Amino acid sequence: MNRTDHLYEVINTLCADDYNHLLSQMKLNHKVINEAADALHRIIFREKSSNEHLVKYGKSSSGCQRYLNKQTGKTESDTSSSIVKYTKKSYEQWSTFIKFMLYGLSLRAIALEVGISKTTAFSWRHKVIEAIKDYQEVISLSGEIQADETYFLLNMKGSWKKKSMPRKPKKKGGPGVYRGVSNEQVCVLVAIDENDQVLTKIVGQGNPLKENLQEALQGKVKQGSHFTTDSKSAYREIIKDLGCTLAQIPSGLYVKNEYSLSVINQYHSELKTWFKRFRGVSTKHLENYLMWFRFMKYLNYQMPSNHHAYESLKYAISNNVNIKIVDIHQKPFPVDIFKPYQHLS
Repeated sequence: MNRTDHLYEVINTLCADDYNHLLSQMKLNHKVINEAADALHRIIFREKSSNEHLVKYGKSSSGCQRYLNKQTGKTESDTSSSIVKYTKKSYEQWSTFIKFMLYGLSLRAIALEVGISKTTAFSWRHKVIEAIKDYQEVISLSGEIQADETYFLLNMKGSWKKKSMPRKPKKKGGPGVYRGVSNEQVCVLVAIDENDQVLTKIVGQGNPLKENLQEALQGKVKQGSHFTTDSKSAYREIIKDLGCTLAQIPSGLYVKNEYSLSVINQYHSELKTWFKRFRGVSTKHLENYLMWFRFMKYLNYQMPSNHHAYESLKYAISNNVNIKIVDIHQKPFPVDIFKPYQHLS
């Protein structure tokens, strides 16, 4: 047994945080990055599984260790229910992909750098987003909170070969059929607290219903918090039911009694600017892209930029992902896309 084998034995005894510290102190070549990432996956797999129920159960044809879960009677491996399952690509490629995804490179550029097809890059993007999706579920807003809505034009980007669109196709980036706020606009609620926790949620089409706003905030806000919103009357009862206080900014004003919506307006501006790089995002994937932007903001708030790729990879491979490529392409729209156009001839 050589020294490298001893090193990997030691690595396998580390917790994920200790491993991260070790990795930051080392300058690694491609081969070691691959093996180190594989070791990280085993560490996380060990931490998230209850070891007393797992026993070694031979190896797969590719040499991957398999385990028998004595509770379920099913076999699994280090990569079971993870983003790398069935991909047959190296951890180095996944790490590179996530790094360039965070940099905001186009799918074509990422595919070229990683050595995969553009279609595979699109699927990987949504696998990564699916893996970090539970970040939204643990959001808990508290303290000073700003909340407001922003709107995205209904986008039907994608294949319509087997079905007909509810309206005639238009040029990318062109205006909608209706002017102003209408059912052709998808309404997104954004709420930000003093700790930089962000909640984003699609709450319908056009002007949002009170019930949809309430559902989006329910269970996500700590009692006793203080909200600042615009003058929409629906917020008064909602905030009261949440056990919070409210300050509303009248239409035409930017500040009232030292309260403002400057933070939320800045977030909206950055969000819309970021979306422009994709030259259109299908409405059926809008929630995922909102979450992706929110996760990137979280990384910026919490750690230096040179840790972003590692933390994203660690977060992504530590969560269960059971999404198939067909699920990505056949994902349903979160809103009624026929509603705005039913009166058009």
